[in-house]
Parts: sequence; C-alpha cells; structure tokens
Amino acid sequence: MAQTDELKTVGKRTSRLNGPDIVTGRIGYADDVQVPGMLYGRILRSPHGHARILKIDVSKALALPGVVDVVTGQDVPDTGFFAGDEVCYHGQKVGAVAATDPDIAEDALELIQVDYEVLPAVVDPLMGLAPDAPEAQLGASSQVVNGKRLPNVTSHAVTETGDVEKGFAESDAVVEYEYRVPMFHQTYLEPNAATARVEANGRLTVWTSSQGMFGIRDGLAEALGIPQSQVRVILQEMGGGFGAKNRVNVEGPAAVLALRTGQPVKVTINREEVFMDGRPAPGCWIRLKTGARKDGTLMAVEGQIVWDGGIEGRSGNARRLLGLYKVPNVRIEAFSVRTNKPVPGAYRAPGAPQTALARESNIDMVAHKLGMDPIEFRLKNAIGKGEQPGMDHDWLKDTIRQTAEKARWGRRRLKRNQGMGIACGEWQNGSGPTHADITMRGDGSVTVLTGQADITGVHTVMAQVVAEELDVPVEKVTVTLGDTDTVAYTSLSAGSKAAYSASTVAREAAENTREEVLKRAAAHLEASVEDLVLADEVIRVKGSPGQSVSLAELAEAAIGSAAGPITGRASLGSLKSHPSFSVNIATVEVDPETGRVKLIDLVAAQDVGRALNPMLVEGQIQGGAVQSVGFGLMEGIQYDDQGRVLNPNLLDYAIPTALDVPDIQTVIVEEPCEHGPYGSKGVGEPPIIPGGAAVANAIYSAVGARVTEVPTTPERVVAALKDADSNNR
Repeated sequence: MAQTDELKTVGKRTSRLNGPDIVTGRIGYADDVQVPGMLYGRILRSPHGHARILKIDVSKALALPGVVDVVTGQDVPDTGFFAGDEVCYHGQKVGAVAATDPDIAEDALELIQVDYEVLPAVVDPLMGLAPDAPEAQLGASSQVVNGKRLPNVTSHAVTETGDVEKGFAESDAVVEYEYRVPMFHQTYLEPNAATARVEANGRLTVWTSSQGMFGIRDGLAEALGIPQSQVRVILQEMGGGFGAKNRVNVEGPAAVLALRTGQPVKVTINREEVFMDGRPAPGCWIRLKTGARKDGTLMAVEGQIVWDGGIEGRSGNARRLLGLYKVPNVRIEAFSVRTNKPVPGAYRAPGAPQTALARESNIDMVAHKLGMDPIEFRLKNAIGKGEQPGMDHDWLKDTIRQTAEKARWGRRRLKRNQGMGIACGEWQNGSGPTHADITMRGDGSVTVLTGQADITGVHTVMAQVVAEELDVPVEKVTVTLGDTDTVAYTSLSAGSKAAYSASTVAREAAENTREEVLKRAAAHLEASVEDLVLADEVIRVKGSPGQSVSLAELAEAAIGSAAGPITGRASLGSLKSHPSFSVNIATVEVDPETGRVKLIDLVAAQDVGRALNPMLVEGQIQGGAVQSVGFGLMEGIQYDDQGRVLNPNLLDYAIPTALDVPDIQTVIVEEPCEHGPYGSKGVGEPPIIPGGAAVANAIYSAVGARVTEVPTTPERVVAALKDADSNNR
C-alpha cells in the first residue's frame, strides 16, 4: 500500500481525463441521445402561481397531424408527475404532448384548453406564516403552534441550550438584525433532458442527466407502480447540476409518454422552464440577536428563521446559525413554510450560504461594537480540536489564519470607500453506498467500473487512486460509468461525498487487485508474496533482479489461466466523516453615490484534509466562491404577488461573468483527517458558503452601511447608506 509521504499520482495536478472530449464537443449529453422511432415530448405548464383546474380539453391537440399522444394529470393521477385538480406554482407540469416533430409538439401545447379558477398565492414566507394566510395548497397538512393553526407551516422546531436571557444580561455588546434571502437558482448550463424507451420485454430504459442513477430508477419505479427491476437508467455526461439534478424531473413525463405510446420519447426543456420548474435553493427570513462580553467571548444567540420551502415546505438546518462558534446560551426557533413556488432542492451546501449571511454579519457587527478585529474575534470563539465530533485538529483556526495571511489582512493599504470583509463556513461531508470493479487487461492497463456519476472530476481522482495503488501510469487507467443494470447500488454524487466515498472504494478495490497480482506473480516466479515488489509495472523478487515479470505479461497469461483475468472489487456503505471549513476574505470598492459594488479581490481558502488532485480542488473552491459572490451581489428569482416568475431567463437573472469576478486567490489547507482516503475530505460544498457574507462585511467595512437583504443591489446599498447616515445624526 502506498504511504502518503511517497505518493506518485495522488496529490498531483492531473487534468480531467475526459477534458479533451468535453471541450471539443465529442462527449454525449442527455439531449444528444438519438433512438430510432423517437417522438418528441413537450410539457404544458401552469401560467398561474395558484389555481384550481376546472376543465382540460385536449381534443384539438390530439387532432393535430403528427401528435401521437397527450397526457394530463387526470390520466395518470397517481404518478405525481402532473398537477391534479390544482396547480400550486407557476410552471408546474399540467400535461405533456408527444409528437413526431418538436415544433408540432410545441404547437399542440397551444391547442390544449385549460380552464382555471385563480386562487390567492402565498409568495412571502412571512405572509404564509400567519394564521389567517391563504392556503398555498388546499387541504394540505399544517402545524399548530402555541395553540394556533398555521395553515402553511410544515414543521416547527426550537433549539435551546443554556439560559439566553442570562447570556444577554452578561453581554457587553448585543446586536440584532433581520435578513432576507430570496430563492436562487443553480443556473446549470445544461437544461434537463431525458429519453425513455419501452423495450421488447416490457422493461423501461431511461437515458438522462442526473447526479445519481439509482434515485431516478427508484423514483420512477415507485411513481409508476412497477418493480425496480423493470427500470434501467443510463446516465449521460452531466452539464452541471450543483444539487439540482438529484430527483426525478423530466424523466417522469418521458417515461409516461413512452409507456402510453410504445415509442421512445425524448423530453428536453428550455431555459425558461428550468427557472420555473427546477429545484432552486430555498429562500428565508432570519432575525438574529448575538451578544458577547467585552473580552470577546460569545455569550448568547437568539433568533428565528422562516424558510421559504416552496410547495412542499422544505427547510434547511437552523443550527447553522451557530455553526462554527462556541455559544453557551442559545435559542433558535425555526419554521418551514409552504409557498406557491417550486420545491426547493440542494445547491451545493443546502441552507448554509443563507444562514452564513446572518451569522457572519452579526459576528462582524459584535466585533465592531466591541472594537475588536473581526478575525481575532472569530479565532477567540472558533471551535477547536476535540470540541466537536470529528474535530481532530484546529482546522477552522488554521484556515482563518492562512486566509488572513494570504489576503494581507491588516497590512493592506486601502483607498477611500474600499473595505475588506471576512466570513467563514462549515460543512460535514457525507458518505454513501458505492462500489468499484477493477479488471486488468492483457496489456497491463486497467479498467474501473463504477456507478458514481462523474461530477467535478471524480472519475479522474478514482483513476489517480487506482494508478497509485497498482503503480501504473494514470493514463493506463480507464474509469467507466455503468448503469443500474451493471453496477451495485451507488448513492448520489452529492453531499461532498462522491470523491470521499468513491476514492475510498477505488483504493480498496485496487488493494484487492494488487494482492491478486502479487499472488499470481508469486506462482509465476516460484517465490513467496512477501519477497515480491511491484514497481514501475514490473513485479520483481527482492535480491534477485533477474527474476521478474511485467504486469502486461502477467495479465495476458492470467486471461487464459484457470483462475481467469486479474480483478478486484470493493463495496462501501458509509464512512465516518469530518467537518470541513471554508473562509473567504473579500475586498470591495463601493460608489456611495450609485451604490455600485465592485469586487476587487477575493481570497478563498478551505481545509481539505489532503488534496487528492490540487488542480480539481482549486477549481471547486473557485467555482463555489463565484457562485457565492453571485448569491451575495446579483442573484435571486423574482416573483410577482400572484406567484409568477418575473426573470426566468439569463437576460434578467444575473449571474457573475468574467467581468464581475477578479482572479480568485485560493488557499488549500492540508491537515489529513483520520478516515478519508489518504487523509482527504469532501470538498464540493464548503466553497459556496462564505462568499456572500464576506462581501456584505466588506461593504460595511468600506462605507459603514449594513445591507441585510441579498442580492446586494445598488438600490439596497444606497438605502443602507441613508439608514446609516440617519442613525449617526
């Protein structure tokens, strides 16, 4: 087994093995799938935020030449793929058309007549929290809180430790603010697409873009009321997901139309549909009160968080309002509220950027009120080694210090109206079931079969791990993605667990393969396994340089042997995990006349345990930081008072471009953890957490205005400046 201090491949800057295919367009995506006899599906969507469906007439659409089938929720009421007698958000699926041509399918949608009775829409989660609020979904379950029925509340919880009143009484500085965050979208480049086909034996095959094939298989099987064995899911290359492609979406309509028509059906949606009926990050309203002693010791945190949970009333983790600091006295009340918006999904670290905005802003304001440096204040209160499960080192404090050093905090000369802000984030990386099968070819090269979807270069990292353990060049390792028929159950490539779990199982499978190699070589060389050394693709007998056999010779001989080809395999259920920390320091310049904020520098750091591939880790950190800055400065889905989306396109929904973001300086903090492969941790989610909060703190540092609602538009900066000016008079 390779030791971490003598690694040849792991820890090296290796380009993605499929990078050339991606940039040249040779790789296949879900919309590239072509099947003989294929029909084209298009989806009919609700034009209202909330309405009853009184009547649907599809006769004119069915009469259009080229239309093969029209289906609505009245035809397949038990699947949940289409609305029944009520639509609960703008863009909800009402029906679908299958036609011989995509343009005919589009024309057919316009011929479907739907009579609606428009109902009041719940758009603001605070409005939806009221006892007399209209129901976002008629007759849905509700919660009773303090003796009052709250019709749109799906969950209510209180987290309480210590004595909050005493904690604030012992505090020398107390701040309290309200924060607002809208729903914001993952804005992946590739719109959702899927093709479904019913095979001759009646089984359903689905080609799609997803972060996990087994979740799609199981979701389709359950909705359609068929065994999992009757569904096969084949993943294509994914053009972005960031957590949004974790559940069934267009696969449902494609499958229903294919089953009804007996012909293959492809459903591809456009950008507007992605914005209306994707799974954006949830919005929220937060009131947060924070207190500390004059020596900088945090004493109490109290507050409320109301999650904008879309039509299912989903929520995030309220404890992230505390996150990475030691606070003895806490009371947090959390509500999840149903609104007339799509069901929220994951966006890298679900709920963490939202809570970081409030937590890190309050931390900064307490520090300013005490006259303390915001970094010193954080270091004083940061959790340390042994103070939380999995905290084997002072990862957080080390990351704060290294970020500050890189950003030249306190040593950088800033101009007028320029400021620096810091924010921190924390995430517990996950793990999940995964599997790897290794086969050695006759020329000594290696193939790895996995069910782990390849996001952010996971397959490249797996190849590096296998190459490391078998001592072969990484170019001789091929990683192939199987499908639900050919690989063991594999969990989502999500939750900062893909590389964490897949690299572990790849290492174990490679170790098993290595043991088999040495066993076969021992028989071939008439030596004991203990006397063999595998290096540079050759197995040698210690002390006898003339006694050797190459991997290629051994593998070729094995194919025709009684034992057969050289293989190895491993499966994994779960691993213990560790907290991982990210820290951003943003430098901004604010125009106090217009409120325009220019990001002029960003340092993004993360503790990763050990970087299995520093190039890919840097890409993760930089990509997440850009998304977080977008969350803080410009992104947010806008709804009118009827629940209609106002900006469902890339002209009106702003995301950062190369002109908006400077070169991001990355800091990779390496202090190996105990359980991850080679001491690594998951790295995918922490990078998105602190950027928006760091920008908000930098704005305050620059002009003394505290913006508490994102995105931090020029109008909101000007308003905050006016508030600051009036409060100082």
